[in-house]
Amino acid sequence: MFYENNIPFTTVRVLLIVVGTLGMMCSTAKFRYHPKRVLVILFLYLCYAVCYTATVINLFDYLIFLRTVLPMISAPAIYLIFRLADDQLPKSIFNYTTQLLCSLYLAGSMTLIATHTHISKLTYCIALTLIYGIVILGEYRFLRRPFLRLFSIAEKGWLILALIPCSLMVLVMTLAAYPVHFTKSSTAVLFIYLLGFVIVIIYFAIFQFLLTQYRFQTARQDLEILKIQNENLKEKMERDAAATERSLIDRHDTRHRFQTIASLLESGQIGRAMDYVLQSANRIEMETSTIYCKDVLLNATLSSYFGQAKKEGITLETHLSLPDTLPIDSGEFSIVIANALENAIHACRLLPEAEKKIIFQCIYKPKLMLQISNPCKQEILFSESGLPLSGEKEHGFGTRSIMAFCKKYRALCSFSVDEGWFRLKIVL
Repeated sequence: MFYENNIPFTTVRVLLIVVGTLGMMCSTAKFRYHPKRVLVILFLYLCYAVCYTATVINLFDYLIFLRTVLPMISAPAIYLIFRLADDQLPKSIFNYTTQLLCSLYLAGSMTLIATHTHISKLTYCIALTLIYGIVILGEYRFLRRPFLRLFSIAEKGWLILALIPCSLMVLVMTLAAYPVHFTKSSTAVLFIYLLGFVIVIIYFAIFQFLLTQYRFQTARQDLEILKIQNENLKEKMERDAAATERSLIDRHDTRHRFQTIASLLESGQIGRAMDYVLQSANRIEMETSTIYCKDVLLNATLSSYFGQAKKEGITLETHLSLPDTLPIDSGEFSIVIANALENAIHACRLLPEAEKKIIFQCIYKPKLMLQISNPCKQEILFSESGLPLSGEKEHGFGTRSIMAFCKKYRALCSFSVDEGWFRLKIVL
């Protein structure tokens, strides 16, 4: 076996593999704590891994250590990254065991190469460090964003999917460590790499399934956008038709007013003509539509829900400063605003008339920020992830839609209740 009797070097080799594996795990993880805190905790874990490795190899041998790697080093690493990251446990298990599986094949391949070529210890360490570094940078650069996006597609079924890499990892470790180390058994090496080929096929099928789900969700979201567009366009057409009819009536009435004014002036009744002009000006109500922004879809959404709020007797306080072109898809942002305003209007219906109020704030400098506030008299419970819990049936879908948008664009999102006000804040 490759340097099996050299305990210091074997410990260093294991340390490099553990550091590389942690780097692969972190490359596709989204942490919820400050980087310094994460680094301190990971350093303490590495100290534990080094102490455990040196102790077991010194008391027993490397093969015994290899047989205990999964429960004593790999499992704590998975749990540790899960606690530091912001994700569900089944998703974390699937992600991190997949990374462990890749790391096992990387480390095992390097061990086979070193065993047959008899390279020096320094060369082995440099090669191992370079390989892990390239893999970590590649995953962070090319796989992190699609990985996180795929993970945001489905909320259920990850427990079943997580069993796949767990089972495969146990099978690989069994082939590698029983009955002897895989470097001493050509049959074990053959089975391990045949299994690797099967693993590639399995993961190809999994990601094809996830991509199908992604396309389905995208099509469904596009359908929701089209639905909102159709509703807003329909309302706009109705408002335009009403404004046109009112304009025709005003033109007809204005002609009669001008005739009356002309008649009063001809008869020398200038005072009465002036009074009539003032009375007519007070009676005329021009139909004007408020323009909130230049984006047609977003403006129609704001007009529609602000109009609903006014019909419900809700006082609106708006602070808007939006660019001509949004840095995100306006259709998706319109759905977020529609869901948030719908929830705020629904909450205001339960309040007395004098307390119905919605404060809508949206700015784009220094960052695009949306904050919607409404009075809240009821106690609101929040989930562990910070989402408000709804006790009513058919409610809560709007909140999940908002969270899906924030995950997609990696936006900061918070729901809070402060001094009787419920606030939703989104920062992109």
